[in-house]
Amino acid sequence: MSKFELAVLALIVLVVGGRFIYGIVNKPDDKTMIQQALADAVQASKEGRSGSVIDKIADNFNVNGEHPGRQQIADIVRKNHPEVEIQNTDPVITGDSAQITSDVTVKLNVLGSEHDLTFKDAQLVFTKEAGTDWLIIPATKWRLSAARVSESDLSGLNYP
Repeated sequence: MSKFELAVLALIVLVVGGRFIYGIVNKPDDKTMIQQALADAVQASKEGRSGSVIDKIADNFNVNGEHPGRQQIADIVRKNHPEVEIQNTDPVITGDSAQITSDVTVKLNVLGSEHDLTFKDAQLVFTKEAGTDWLIIPATKWRLSAARVSESDLSGLNYP
């Protein structure tokens, strides 16, 4: 191995190792992590970036006990760019689970028709999961695992 190749390899090890140590030392608290995940998902939704939204949703995500497919969620985000506004983003954290109860407004355009949907006292449930940063660095992730909304707020939607 040449000196140049060794230097590049050493630089990569230093960057990855430095990021790992930085992540351990400066780990944000759970509340900050939940609020950041929520803000990232809301922004990605508005921009139609479905992959970034799906990344913030748990595999077993459900709405009032019904499990919409990840592809169905991705299609809605990609095609409609829903704008989501959550009034209160303060989570109540209990161990590896957290809940936000808030009014949620969703604005979307479906086939040229504007829709404003308001969900009063919606409950957003998050779970803490093991994940990775940079594909190899262990990290904790908070993902949305459930949304509970009033059945009356769902009436009129084409959702089970």
